[in-house]
Amino acid sequence: MALADSIKAQIRSEWLAAQNGARSGIIARWAQTVGCSYQSLYRTLDIGRKRCGERKICGIEDAAALVAQIKKRPPKDAGEIATDQAVELAIANGIIPEEMADVSIGTWNRIMREDGLSKKSRRVQRFQAEYPNQLHHVDASTSAFFYIHRQEGDEYILRMHGGSALGYKNKPVPIRLRPWVYGLTDDYSGYHLARYVAAAGESLADNLQFLSWGWSFNDDKPFFGIPDRIKADQGPLMKGDASREWLDRLGVELDGSTPYEKEAHGKIERPWRTLWGRFERVFFAEADWRKFEITMSELQRRFRIYQNTYYNMLPHRYEPGITRLDAWRRINTLRGGAVAMPENAIATAARRHIRTVSMDGCISLDGTIYEVKGLHDAKVRVYEGIFEDRLVVEDIATGEKYETRKFAPAKLDDYRREKDTPHQKAVKAAEDLVMRNTLYGGVGSEEREAGNKKVTRLPTRIRERREISNPLGVDSYGSIEAAMREFLNICPVRLTAEDRASVRELIVENGLNRAFVRELALEVQAESANN
Repeated sequence: MALADSIKAQIRSEWLAAQNGARSGIIARWAQTVGCSYQSLYRTLDIGRKRCGERKICGIEDAAALVAQIKKRPPKDAGEIATDQAVELAIANGIIPEEMADVSIGTWNRIMREDGLSKKSRRVQRFQAEYPNQLHHVDASTSAFFYIHRQEGDEYILRMHGGSALGYKNKPVPIRLRPWVYGLTDDYSGYHLARYVAAAGESLADNLQFLSWGWSFNDDKPFFGIPDRIKADQGPLMKGDASREWLDRLGVELDGSTPYEKEAHGKIERPWRTLWGRFERVFFAEADWRKFEITMSELQRRFRIYQNTYYNMLPHRYEPGITRLDAWRRINTLRGGAVAMPENAIATAARRHIRTVSMDGCISLDGTIYEVKGLHDAKVRVYEGIFEDRLVVEDIATGEKYETRKFAPAKLDDYRREKDTPHQKAVKAAEDLVMRNTLYGGVGSEEREAGNKKVTRLPTRIRERREISNPLGVDSYGSIEAAMREFLNICPVRLTAEDRASVRELIVENGLNRAFVRELALEVQAESANN
């Protein structure tokens, strides 16, 4: 872009005389006047901040390269260690000088970004509740890098794997159980609570048990209390009838996510990837992480320390000067405190089934036979406890509830006859009745039989039986073409047109039978070899 020297001098003088914060506005107005872009005018005038000058901190680029190497120490599909953690590890291990601890994390990230050592992050849409406990997010996921290597008594021993872009397929599962991470976060404050669970997969029972633990008062964890609403993905918690009914009785609204639309609900997914991703990736800094072992209880202890002393003490997302814990504690002033969950509330969560109590007073559920005390021959609703081996039966017709017990047949000497019902009493009374005449054998029956003999009745005739194809039959081919292809595969002998026609006729005459086609092909092949 060509500008007169006088115009350039004028723009430079105005730019230099302007106060900080007003210079960009001057360049924007001049760019509109001369008909060029904002960036082009800056380049033409050769003014503004120099971004590619020499570094003010001696050796910062070499140190940033070493920090980047630590960040990228996890395997390819495991992500990267956070920058602040990588800097701490580099200083603790003497890789970079201790005075580098005063360099801000933003400077480290900027230098690595300018040197092409960092990844681009994706923007995440966020929202925020109006007060603590208005909305809780609940999520469950398998551990990204730990797996259960073995079990010793009541303790699980965990090791690390490098992850896989293919998902769970290549992750080691020596004893079938996986370490699952269940998490709870308050939307207003960002305050988090999570723990590890050894399980074969995500289940409704584990979800409810975690919520009961998280919302109850406990000395070894913060007290959350019951929220107005919870948000979850399309897992067992969202789909289970027992969880919906249990939450409804607690007065908690279940707000589900849209299936397969994680980007639209990043508030659930993103914080948890950060929470346990940061926690677990640091273990790759062990001298030989492939042989590193840790017990589940020790991992749980470190995870609790990580949450209480670091993660929940981070600054609030939007409000400067306060931590997530500070924002959470506003529940006392904004809401008068947290609402405690009723004691043993989790014991009331139950699944529902419809069954029919048989004549012997029994029902069957999941392969087990139960005896209903005081009820038989009735349609019932069965309530099955989530965490207890207990069943309660409700008669649908009357609404009365009955206890159950596992059925065991009575011993021969203990057999007791039940009292007769009114129906059974009527049956016994009928045995004492004396009847003189009965139908079809009393007076007039001979005359009716003689009248019926005047009509000649012929037996029903049977015509020839119609053959139908059997769609499930596997003894014959579906078509002559398929049979001929199989014949030629077995017998690759060159046949004349006449011989081929003869073979087709024989196969059709034998109903396209597979065994016949095979034997005929072998016979023709043997005869051809002899000639």
